[in-house]
Amino acid sequence: MSSSIGIFGLAAAAGYFIVPLFLSKEDLEHYLSRTTNSEAEWRDYLLRPVTDFLDEHLHFISPNFISLIGFALVAFIAYLFSIKADYLVIFAVTIVTGFTDMLDGSLARNAKRVTKTGVILDVTRDFALVIVLSYYLILYQFLSDDLFFWFLVGYIFLGVIRNLEFKFASGKFSLEEDYKFILDRLRLFIYIVGILALILTPLSENFRTLGETFIISSIVMTWISVLFHSAHLKILRDERLGV
Repeated sequence: MSSSIGIFGLAAAAGYFIVPLFLSKEDLEHYLSRTTNSEAEWRDYLLRPVTDFLDEHLHFISPNFISLIGFALVAFIAYLFSIKADYLVIFAVTIVTGFTDMLDGSLARNAKRVTKTGVILDVTRDFALVIVLSYYLILYQFLSDDLFFWFLVGYIFLGVIRNLEFKFASGKFSLEEDYKFILDRLRLFIYIVGILALILTPLSENFRTLGETFIISSIVMTWISVLFHSAHLKILRDERLGV
């Protein structure tokens, strides 16, 4: 397991010391921040009929309220696992929970109701969903604890580096400084897709293979994200310190 720490440490070191020698701040910020614009715009466009209806007719349903529904659904998933509910029910509830993750962000952007609290709720809910699903799938022996540990180490590395990026930018909440690489979004989505496949393992062992493939892909995406975010952190730090 210590090898995962070493591999992600290598990504952080290579990104911090080597990548900035070849890429400028403008190049990195283009890849980190703007490469996600088209993905977010398409998602917001597809969900606009729903978000417009909520904003116009059910204004009391805020993005944060949807995030809290997501927390409740995560708790419900834990309950379903604990009572050994049918795996198809767990699969369906997990999909609904994932939909709330897409909906709260799109509602916040489409209705111009983005808040720092909302961002914190969104990130915390995502982490809670990953932990609950992974814990029970490891318990059911559908998910390898080694695979989960690799994913978790990458998740922690990336979280720490992105917080440091924020610190060396203005330090104030701003969507312009919420630096994201398109793989930052995809890695979590792909991991959840892998989890969904693993939930269906009782149907066929092929779902286990499919799920593990998605999770390994997510780990690789996280490694690449750590590499580029570390490079961007170095550039922001040098700029802030006048190096």
